[in-house]
Amino acid sequence: MKRLLFFIALLSLLMGCKKTSYVAKFDKTPQERVGEQMALVSNILTSAENGWIASLPTSAGGGYGFYVSFDKDQNVKMYADMTDQSAAEVGKSYYRIKQDMGTDLVFDTYNYISMLDDPDSQVMGGASKIGYSSDVEFIYDRSTADSIVLIGKKYRQPFKLVKATAAQRAIYEAGGYKTAINKFKNFFAMTKNPYIELASGNATLKIGITPNMTNDLDNGKRVDFTGVLADGTTVASNTEKFNFTLDGAVILNKGLVFQGISFVKFVWKNETTLAVYDTTGKEYILKSSATPLVPLYQLWGSKYSGMLSEFKTIYKGTSANGAAILNYFHNNLTTSAVTGYVFNYGRINFAWNVVNKRLTINAHTSQSGGASTWVTTSTYTYTMDANGVYKFTLLSAPSGGYAGKIIVKLHDFILANRVSFDYYVDGENTYGKMTSVDDPTIAMTFVLQ
Repeated sequence: MKRLLFFIALLSLLMGCKKTSYVAKFDKTPQERVGEQMALVSNILTSAENGWIASLPTSAGGGYGFYVSFDKDQNVKMYADMTDQSAAEVGKSYYRIKQDMGTDLVFDTYNYISMLDDPDSQVMGGASKIGYSSDVEFIYDRSTADSIVLIGKKYRQPFKLVKATAAQRAIYEAGGYKTAINKFKNFFAMTKNPYIELASGNATLKIGITPNMTNDLDNGKRVDFTGVLADGTTVASNTEKFNFTLDGAVILNKGLVFQGISFVKFVWKNETTLAVYDTTGKEYILKSSATPLVPLYQLWGSKYSGMLSEFKTIYKGTSANGAAILNYFHNNLTTSAVTGYVFNYGRINFAWNVVNKRLTINAHTSQSGGASTWVTTSTYTYTMDANGVYKFTLLSAPSGGYAGKIIVKLHDFILANRVSFDYYVDGENTYGKMTSVDDPTIAMTFVLQ
């Protein structure tokens, strides 16, 4: 009993003590800390009196460059490398800073960045409903004295901004971004088979450089490095997204890695000489080759997995006899005369399996605009001679789907002809051209994939 009374007395004494030594973990409320973080991001964005030079890779498409300036009244002005208009004409909209998953920068009225998120495929050529899988809301990640990095809220792509100089701002505002972009495009249009030289042991490799400067969802705003390695037979290739700058282009996502070297930017060495630079600052001058460095047939299964004939599209370089073969498929999609059905979309895909020496042709038909397709598949084995001339043998005839009767002319061509493959260049686009060796009047041009 005495012990029980002792513990009761001790408990009463402890409960009566004042907690004079307690110190709060934070000296500000959560609301105060949120307010300070929002003010920090706002002050950083508006502190750049000459604006920002920015880059943004998209999740599904290529990379894009911007000049952006923010004022304290939540106005934003920008230029972008999407089109001639966006590069030369200022776009105006509003922005705001809010607190959500973090401190967010939100472009809440339509602007050039919004175009990458536009669900209408007619706007920029993005996918229906999702555009280029890009964001208009970005979460603050980090900053330095002259830069800030934000991360796309949904697609997690880095939006990187670096403070512009007064001279750079003046160039953007005078329409100089468009001029710089055109200069870069013209270099590659006028330079035949551009390449850089890369030391590899005792050998010097010639690495072909091919930027795709279109807004094509699958291939556009990407640069490709491809070359034959020191053994003389192995082909290496790698691709990365890029965006234009005032002095060339920047390669995104930490650069393009080729043979262990990370290439990060193109910069004009002088008025007519363009160079590529790696992360160490080493310079590689772009040169021109009179002939393609790597024949197209050597790139199946490495740089290119196949070819595409898009719905009712006959590409330049296709002969009249070649167009007749392709159009038998395309034109008969939208009439029931041959198939008994009417379709509103279709395409032809070539897929290479170089390990097993097979070519598969998939003929797609759709009544939903391509959202879903029925597929007719035919497969061929092949032999290839030392000059890259192919001879195909039937492995499995066209089966499945509804395109068997309208793919038949292409099917017959493949079996009846020896064929060769070569490049066909049309402005900024490089296509694959299939030509009959037995009847050179038959040539068909396709998108390389």
